[in-house]
Amino acid sequence: MKKLLAIMILVVFFNINLSANETYATCISGECEFMLSIWYDYAETTCLQSLINERVHTGPLSFEIIETGETCLIFNER
Repeated sequence: MKKLLAIMILVVFFNINLSANETYATCISGECEFMLSIWYDYAETTCLQSLINERVHTGPLSFEIIETGETCLIFNER
């Protein structure tokens, strides 16, 4: 019973953690701004496409555009 409870707590923790990395990004010419991101507010990236309030998953070195699955590397952040 204790193992089951521990597993359930870990699953809830990881689900909350994954959704915390999801935010909205606006990018123009490789310069992106992120709304309420835990990693960065502004970043320069390798992706040159334009995004307007697109849902993205952020990480320490990159972000992934949820709709297309494209991963963009970050090389300068604030």
